[in-house]
Amino acid sequence: MKSLIVIYSKTGNTLSVAQKIKKVTDFDLEEVKAQSDDPNIAKPELIYKPNVKPYNHLVFASPVHGFSLSRIMHAYLKQLPDLTGKTVDLFITHYFPYAWLGGNHTLKQMKSLVEDKGGRVMSMTSINWKTKKRKDVIMKMIENYKAEAKI
Repeated sequence: MKSLIVIYSKTGNTLSVAQKIKKVTDFDLEEVKAQSDDPNIAKPELIYKPNVKPYNHLVFASPVHGFSLSRIMHAYLKQLPDLTGKTVDLFITHYFPYAWLGGNHTLKQMKSLVEDKGGRVMSMTSINWKTKKRKDVIMKMIENYKAEAKI
């Protein structure tokens, strides 16, 4: 199975998690790039959009901005081609003390955008950067990918 991690990361937290996954798997890793990282731009102009067509497993990752999916990742997911037949995992990073303060909503937004394109969401992970459990959540996700890679 050919896998790709597609991320948008403003502060580097989301990127650091994706790099840990890449380190223990053979997944490719690419970043969505916009002309500006300003989270207040309503319609960001994407200057680099990773190509997902050659992959049958995708991992999309983004930070939470303003209690919602970052506008850059939202714009990227909206412009994707048909994802029918592809399996998708999602993870988000956030600083809110509780997932219901934006994390859950963001994962639902991502899931809806992926499913609208025909993709099948397999797992969704919310990583709270503020909690001590963060490392455990990340390690569990990585262990799951390591186990899948051995199958």
